[in-house]
Amino acid sequence: MQTQSIQPDLSFIRNVMQSGGDTVKRCYQCATCSVVCPLSTDESPFPRKEMLWTQWGLAGKVAGDVDVWLCHQCGDCTTYCPRDARPGDVLSAIRLNAIRYYAEPKFLADMFSSPMGVIGAVFLGIILVLAVAGVWAALVSHHAFPFPEETPIEFHNFMSVIPIDVLFLSTVVFVLYVLYNGVKNFWMDISAGANLPKSYSGTYPVPPIGTLVTGYIIPAVQEIIAHSRFKKCGQTADRATGHLYLVLSFIILFIVTNFVFIAEDLFHAALHIIGPVTPMPQWHPVKLAANIGGIMLIVGVFMIKGVRDRLTEKGTLKSSDQDWILIWLIFAVGATGLGSEIFRLTQVKQLAYPVYILHLACVWVLFLSLPFSKFGHLVYRSTAYVFEKWAADVKSGKAGFGLEKSVGSEH
Repeated sequence: MQTQSIQPDLSFIRNVMQSGGDTVKRCYQCATCSVVCPLSTDESPFPRKEMLWTQWGLAGKVAGDVDVWLCHQCGDCTTYCPRDARPGDVLSAIRLNAIRYYAEPKFLADMFSSPMGVIGAVFLGIILVLAVAGVWAALVSHHAFPFPEETPIEFHNFMSVIPIDVLFLSTVVFVLYVLYNGVKNFWMDISAGANLPKSYSGTYPVPPIGTLVTGYIIPAVQEIIAHSRFKKCGQTADRATGHLYLVLSFIILFIVTNFVFIAEDLFHAALHIIGPVTPMPQWHPVKLAANIGGIMLIVGVFMIKGVRDRLTEKGTLKSSDQDWILIWLIFAVGATGLGSEIFRLTQVKQLAYPVYILHLACVWVLFLSLPFSKFGHLVYRSTAYVFEKWAADVKSGKAGFGLEKSVGSEH
């Protein structure tokens, strides 16, 4: 009889247990979790296999398992588990470790994994905002630093969109670079885990960009916005509403931000063909959208917090530090955004500018945290949705794209 030895990755087991999956060793493979999970499929049931792989320290198997990202931590498996192994919490811990695994540099992942690290990042953001504003005041605007003396309060007098762009666009470029490398490696791992064939170049194929967008990304986004899987959850289904509010608010605020960026930067700053776009009148459609998005952001946070508090008390859900870090950071972005607007309209200069600075710092930290914190779910889970549809088409023969010429020995 042929035997095969297993070399467990003990650091992987330890990291999962430290991230909230400390109950993984209680699992005795009864398969109750896979049976009761409303999202698990007959073709690839979870989370039973992930519990076993984690117990054995098979980090490579877990890294190549797209099902880890299709779990929404419903809580059904935890409720019915006879050993209180809490499979949903274990998979959540695995996802947090996966984000850290794909993120570089690691010290930023360490920073965003602790509350004190995030608080330190916010203070760094405040310093950066003040430094950029100070340089802007000295070189261009020549106003009294840190705050202009004139009234009424207009934040673009404190710091124009140009220095804000310098700070934020450089951060966006860095974040996109980190995410690109992370998602590329993630795609390779889950392609290997799904036994997809390699191309002649030795890499796992990706659909052509047009097909990728229309055939896979758009349907995945539609499913995410509809929250169709989230709504299937039994014990935690009411989390879906608050989560949907957050997703829609991010979409609204993303559109508003890009509108202001194009209108203010490209047309005013570059071409000088119109006057300043900001501050907009309160009745302006873009301003109304921004306020609606900000309110939805805060409401969504409190809805999620309320559900988490209740489910944690019941024992259905266990929240990690990273859960609360993301929740309160998003709340800080929404609260400081609305607060700075209120203090500007009421002309409370002593509060308007400090809250505005804090708002910019919180937004900067939220952007920077995307590849390094639980916020990364936004990217990796979306990628998993796209990959799931793509892999199904590849295996069924619907998506060729040259795969019929792939080298079978490189599976």
